Amino acid sequence: MEENKKERILKEISFKGAVSVFGVILLIIVVGRLVLSFDTSMLLMLCAMFTTATFCFYYGYAWSDLFDNGVVPMMARAVGAILILLTVGPLIAVWMLSGTIPYLIHIGLNTLSPKTFLAAAFIVCCLSSTFTGTSWGSAATFGVAFIGIAQGLGVSLPAAAGAIIAGAYFGDKLSPVSDTTIVAAAVARVDVVDHIRSMLWTTVPAFLISIGIYAYVGWQSSGEIDMSQVNLILEGIEKTFKLNPMALIPPLVVLVLSYRGCPTLPVLWAAIVISVPLAVMQNADLPTIVKAMASGPKITTGLDSLNNLLSRGGLASMTSATVIVFFAYLFAGQLEYTGTYRIICTELREKFIGNSKGKLVMATSLTGIMSALGTGTSYLSEIIPGTMYGDLFDEMNVSRRVLSRTLEDSGTVVVPLIPWSAAGIYMSTVLDVPVLDYVPWAFLCYLGFLTAWFYGFTGIAIWPSDVKKGA
Repeated sequence: MEENKKERILKEISFKGAVSVFGVILLIIVVGRLVLSFDTSMLLMLCAMFTTATFCFYYGYAWSDLFDNGVVPMMARAVGAILILLTVGPLIAVWMLSGTIPYLIHIGLNTLSPKTFLAAAFIVCCLSSTFTGTSWGSAATFGVAFIGIAQGLGVSLPAAAGAIIAGAYFGDKLSPVSDTTIVAAAVARVDVVDHIRSMLWTTVPAFLISIGIYAYVGWQSSGEIDMSQVNLILEGIEKTFKLNPMALIPPLVVLVLSYRGCPTLPVLWAAIVISVPLAVMQNADLPTIVKAMASGPKITTGLDSLNNLLSRGGLASMTSATVIVFFAYLFAGQLEYTGTYRIICTELREKFIGNSKGKLVMATSLTGIMSALGTGTSYLSEIIPGTMYGDLFDEMNVSRRVLSRTLEDSGTVVVPLIPWSAAGIYMSTVLDVPVLDYVPWAFLCYLGFLTAWFYGFTGIAIWPSDVKKGA
């Protein structure tokens, strides 16, 4: 039995084979979604079936090995994301019933205009995510409110979602309380504060360019608002809810607890608990609240468009996204265990970089992007290139602060642009805008790695290694 097991894994995966596996996965997903418009969860299940068949029948791996050593560890890392995903559904539902999101929408419709909306949404989400360190929490709270405001103002929903996500990932990338910030610094073995200072070199230009584009696009808009429609929305909210500043307590609690370093999941639970009494004050009884948290609220305002906007959330609304995450991690675990991506990345290191610091930065960046495409997770898109290239940065006399910065520029902020990633699925589900629709508007998410490439080949902010030779 032991001999058979050893015989199964003797067939090595070549570089050509690894690229072929990766290429077929991308082909299934891209053609299935863009050409055939198939359901994403079914496409990812097909990918999992393909990788399983390939590794078991062609390369000789046992299913038990793929499952126990690949799938299970990957799923274990996914538990946190899945729990947050499932918690956000009930959170949105109870925030609808409590008047929190309707109140934020009411304020926005009274103060914002199409000319200022994109820039304002971007800045507010930047501030929120910087204080809390969570892009997901910012999107589920302020992001959902801004989507509602965009609908009322007649602003393009893809543009609104792009500005929201770009702002949400600004803080996820820079905040000292963000998990990805801490992971990137730890993988590169640099101090968190030094890591953040290094990231400012690529993030500030990306921020300024983004805010400039959002302001320009807003300024070019006609500024014409269908006030009759806006007034109908305002009247519908005013007649249905008791508008009270107390409705802002839950998001303020999220901001404060997150800033104090509390884990995201307990913070979201606390926000749900605090919102229940506020929902009761809105004349919702406890059975109605619990039912809404499970299957979504049914809010009637007399205006169909407003009903559709406010009748969102619930645990059931997140089940499809959870299934997608499950199947994505199923084949990603197999790819990690078999070393498929490591083989591709190693070849890239040997055949492309040479002695060029610019190519070193680009290779690190491309490896992060490729890891993000393959695994759909921010952590692996930082950990894989961080562990692969750390020593090479020392050998080529390049500071690890450049490494840590590149990990975030090419991992953290790229993941929400990938339709099959947990972040992409989450953002498109929460904001109700397809990933490929908002990608062109999330400028900050790809300006970072483009700036990193430019710095690498020009030598800007490419500091010498901090590691002493012979140490």
